[in-house]
Amino acid sequence: MKYKKLAKMKDGRFKRAVGIPRELFEILVEVLRPSYEEKHKLGGRKPNLNIEDTLLMTLTYYRDYPTFFKLGMMFGLDESNAHRWVKWSEDKLKEALSGVIDIRDLDENSEQLVDVTECTIQRPKVYDIQKEYYSGKKKKHTIKIQIIMNEKNRKIVSVCFDKGSVHDFNIFKNTTKELPDTLKFLADSGYQGILDYFKNSMTPKKKSKNNPLTDEDKELNTLISSIRISVEHVNSQLKIFRILSERYRSRINTFYSRFLIICSFYNLCLDT
Repeated sequence: MKYKKLAKMKDGRFKRAVGIPRELFEILVEVLRPSYEEKHKLGGRKPNLNIEDTLLMTLTYYRDYPTFFKLGMMFGLDESNAHRWVKWSEDKLKEALSGVIDIRDLDENSEQLVDVTECTIQRPKVYDIQKEYYSGKKKKHTIKIQIIMNEKNRKIVSVCFDKGSVHDFNIFKNTTKELPDTLKFLADSGYQGILDYFKNSMTPKKKSKNNPLTDEDKELNTLISSIRISVEHVNSQLKIFRILSERYRSRINTFYSRFLIICSFYNLCLDT
């Protein structure tokens, strides 16, 4: 479906189809337009897609994750041209959205919500690293993504990646060394020991055979979970783009940039 037809849809259906609101789509079109016009101002063969359809094709790739062969069929291009234009859009989006996620946006007067999600990847071809990417929890090869979100404004302020075999808390320790220890993180029960690094942080209390949870402990755990659910909802929203929820077929290094672009979409949606 080309943009000319999609533009006639109501806003709600437009977002369901594309993955982002119409207003943000139009903003991104104008961001890409100068580079698109610069690319074609020297003449030559007229491009098959205008700038709106070029962006729409990239978002369709993220939203539905077809092969480039099928994507090309949808937009009247051959497979190689579909790949080339998606890559061009991604490069320009990555450049334009580079400052949307910034660790400097951490608010020391608010809680920071931290969570790790996993995305399935194809088994690495290099045998020596297959074990590193294998997640014992998922029983698959995965990439782990740690998201830190500000509880007050719901913005993602940090995204970090690691191999599927690495424990969530180890990712956290390795990526927060430069942050002030006065920050307050709310994390799940897998982050036991976080108080040694950030003294104001909180995790749910665990019960043991000899130390059952008190009523106060249960109330505290419920409170922490009710606040932390926001970051888990964000992970769910990101995964409406099937490129993140299905087995990732491309090179691992391209996954990182695509995940960051989609996180930037999320942050921009909060401002539109």
